[in-house]
Amino acid sequence: MRWRTVCVDVSLLAVLTGCPRNHMPGGVLDRAAHKDVKQLLEEHGCTNDEFWRLCDGIKDAEELEECIRECGS
Repeated sequence: MRWRTVCVDVSLLAVLTGCPRNHMPGGVLDRAAHKDVKQLLEEHGCTNDEFWRLCDGIKDAEELEECIRECGS
């Protein structure tokens, strides 16, 4: 019975130690999202000023993509 507890504890420790590096601000996922948005802005010819003026406060991914498309027009 104790070996199950030890296995579960070790597994949880292994999983939980990797999460902060991925999900914290400036983490792996945050940098990837930033790179994707930057690439979309460059493709559609939208400057940073235009983007912040038109798309500030958008939380939904679909609305963000539409806003970026409209920004370059």
